[in-house]
Amino acid sequence: MDPEWSMAQKVTAMDIRAAAALAGEIENVAEFCRRHQISRVTFYKLRKRFLAEGWEGLTQDRSRRPVSCPKATDAAVVAAVIASRVELLGAGLDHGPQSIVWTLQHRGVAAVPSRATVARILSRHGLVDPQPRKRPKSATKRFAFSRPNECWQCDWTQWQLVDGTAVAIAGSLDDHSRYLTGLTAAAGAGTTRLVWTVMLAGIAECDVPSMSLTDNGFVYTGRLRGYESTFEANLRALGVRTINSTPYHPQTCGKIERFWQTLKKWLDAQPPPTTVGELNDLLEAFRDLYNHRRPHRALAGATPVEVFTATEKARPADRPLPAPVFVSRHTVGQKSGNLFVAPYKVNVGLRWAGHECEPITTKLVTRPGERCSTATIIAPSVDNEIAANITQWPSRTGPSTLPAITAPTSATAPTPATSVTSPARLRQLSDGRHSSSRTANHAMPGTATR
Repeated sequence: MDPEWSMAQKVTAMDIRAAAALAGEIENVAEFCRRHQISRVTFYKLRKRFLAEGWEGLTQDRSRRPVSCPKATDAAVVAAVIASRVELLGAGLDHGPQSIVWTLQHRGVAAVPSRATVARILSRHGLVDPQPRKRPKSATKRFAFSRPNECWQCDWTQWQLVDGTAVAIAGSLDDHSRYLTGLTAAAGAGTTRLVWTVMLAGIAECDVPSMSLTDNGFVYTGRLRGYESTFEANLRALGVRTINSTPYHPQTCGKIERFWQTLKKWLDAQPPPTTVGELNDLLEAFRDLYNHRRPHRALAGATPVEVFTATEKARPADRPLPAPVFVSRHTVGQKSGNLFVAPYKVNVGLRWAGHECEPITTKLVTRPGERCSTATIIAPSVDNEIAANITQWPSRTGPSTLPAITAPTSATAPTPATSVTSPARLRQLSDGRHSSSRTANHAMPGTATR
């Protein structure tokens, strides 16, 4: 701002005050007020101040604060709001206006202010952290299941110990109540053993869920890779339906994704763990806090355990679910005579080297702890089945070996072709009506019997 212009404004304002004080020199008060853009109330207030205090009453700036404010928030309540903010922030918990209101209500504080009043108190004392404009809630499609155990969201995330050692934290969250059914850490990256351990812990405490929702990580699903993961097979044996989010769309599993932010803020406020055992102790303490004592904003201030126990739980199917069927196309290796149908290495022999085949695989669970694997290898050009020896490729997704599976072979090798097996043929094989398929049993890893 120009200093000369600012000074001119002050001089002009003082001239108006002086003219207002010398009311006898002004013939038309209304015209004077209109010309100088002041109200008549202000004019007479200045004249009254001049008559009472002289020129000093006109030159001194005065506060516009009212003499009294009977509706102002009590100083004790303001102090309680600020103390609650500092305490929640230090504990690594949510410390926004709504969380502060619920914390004061749970502590029995009298005359708890509204959320808007708490927000004004925090802003007045400089306790608000400026944040960029967030995506509006109306931009996302929200969903929540109607009963406990109707759907569990499962995921794992990375963390590290005080010395930088990488660890994986796996968890499962009830979609309806936000109840944290399981939370465990292990060294390294997420594995099938870790995620299944968390699932078993949740089942032991909360019973078997009706559905499981996960992302497309290989420890949870092989759907996009042409096979069934151990995690899926185990749940299918218990009658649990497994579904997955769309690739690159984490919002589908938004509840468990948002949970990781809450957990990591809390862990940052705790002493850094030096071992996996210490980290698991912290996770168990947090699980008790999260389920039983922390008001949840999505539950209108209730705790997850209150919502989980308020409604009858959903139940899974009373028998194992049917196995999925995977159809893919692969070329037999020129030197090895092998196909790689994840997670299996299929040996069909060098006589089929360079030919395209269509493996059709499925797994049938007879009872928890046992499963029956069926594989059929098709040469599309002549619609013949190929004898195959199948072993599982070493990985973290399942057992290390699978007994050999054989099937009748044709008399002559077909020539390479790119035709596709007919839909009728696929339905026949998928329904298990083809008489030449054979099966072999092997133990299922990751179950309670292991």
